[in-house]
Amino acid sequence: MPRLKPFRLADLTAILERTVSGVPGTIGVAVTDLITGRTAGLNPTTEFYAASTIKVPIAMAVLWLVDHGRLTLDETIAYQPEDFQAGTGILQTTIRPGDRISVRRLLELMITVSDNIARNMLERYIGSGTIRQYMLGLGVAPAYDPLETPVTPSGMNQVLIALDSGRSGLSPESTRMLIRWMEEAVFRQRIPRYLPENVVAATKIGSRDDEFHDIGLVYAPARSFAISVFTKGLPEAQAEELIGRIAEAVYWYEDSLTRPG
Repeated sequence: MPRLKPFRLADLTAILERTVSGVPGTIGVAVTDLITGRTAGLNPTTEFYAASTIKVPIAMAVLWLVDHGRLTLDETIAYQPEDFQAGTGILQTTIRPGDRISVRRLLELMITVSDNIARNMLERYIGSGTIRQYMLGLGVAPAYDPLETPVTPSGMNQVLIALDSGRSGLSPESTRMLIRWMEEAVFRQRIPRYLPENVVAATKIGSRDDEFHDIGLVYAPARSFAISVFTKGLPEAQAEELIGRIAEAVYWYEDSLTRPG
């Protein structure tokens, strides 16, 4: 087996800078090599509005409670009118007050189709303080704030690394289930956009106003990484193109580390 080349922060940082050169707005990136644990980025501690990327740590907090016997995947939660939120998801057109949905189904909808009502029902059920304490337990700061939900690329990468490494406090079964749902997410026009077909990308997008983000675990045959890309001040189409190009550039840099010469 050929010896792996070293992951050089300066090399990847230069690649990221070239990729975003000339792009307006604010761009934040954190990339962590899953073999070495080393991280590079651009504006990694800049705060952005989390939007739906926050649904990953919310799902992890719910699954932590499941794995520690505080609730079960099969118990059901009753929908209340206060849970309504337009935007992404499918429940807004079908659910009625009093309808009950299992924790498992709400988790799946929250991640795969980014269902806002599913997120609100789960958050109400376990409490925003539980989510905040879970994120603080992962060492993530700023932690959860239900009104502002400020996050940084570095902080969200910590969430992804905890999920991948087993340091999340989740069982292997819960970890696999959540990553599978992220792989099955219907929104694939950002991080996965230019990745080769044999690459598995477990991702979660977030969007609000002029902020468009994507976070994910990218599992490649030779080298894998966690990546969080946040943008502010770009049109959606330009942001999605940029996020795709950033992920592509990181992938080919990581791939180059496995080749001789």
